[in-house]
Amino acid sequence: MEINVNPRKVAVAFLSVATTLAVINAILLFFYFYLDDDELYGLIDFFDFDIEGNVPTLYSAVALLFCSSLLALITTANWRRPDGWRFHWLGLTILFFLLAIDEGTAIHEEVGTFLEDYLEATGALYFLWVLPYGIATLVLGLTYLRFVLQLPPDTRMRFVLAGVIFLSGALGVEMLGAWEAGLHGTTTVTYCLLYSVEEMLEMLGVILFMYALLLHLAEVTGRFSLHLERPDRS
Repeated sequence: MEINVNPRKVAVAFLSVATTLAVINAILLFFYFYLDDDELYGLIDFFDFDIEGNVPTLYSAVALLFCSSLLALITTANWRRPDGWRFHWLGLTILFFLLAIDEGTAIHEEVGTFLEDYLEATGALYFLWVLPYGIATLVLGLTYLRFVLQLPPDTRMRFVLAGVIFLSGALGVEMLGAWEAGLHGTTTVTYCLLYSVEEMLEMLGVILFMYALLLHLAEVTGRFSLHLERPDRS
């Protein structure tokens, strides 16, 4: 059996799910603020972008895990090449696997809670987990600079654009939301709009990165194929 994968169709499928989740989130927020229904039969807990361990969280974890799987395939395809970049691909594979775990288990929230014992949560750092994650992002960017520069131009452009979109949400808008939460709490219209934009930017960044990985994998391998064989019964 042979399975062929169309990068555009895969990206559109993930984008359709993300868009649906964003629409549901917006509808629930409308009910929360304008129809005085903060429960809506419990749907808010299942679909709100600012709540951990629900459907949007599961989607994001699956998307990150899918990226990790694609990176693992690229790592395998590049393992015997003498260009010296195989460990960079392996590092990205591990990174996205850890990001998927973090997304699913909210480790970053625990990191923030831990840091509150040592640092003051205020202003843009009201959510303190942003500090170590921001430093780690800077270190990672410097470490991977040469790797990114040696990528094919189209792949490099997609990687950089995906990273900018993702980080503008995960760190940029997140810090704006933290500022708003510190000043006025987490139940204002402004805060809810900010975390909704933040999550959508993260989702879009991951989808674009996924699309870039699929195209790059197609260039490296030529095509995807999966062969299933019967086990030897002898």
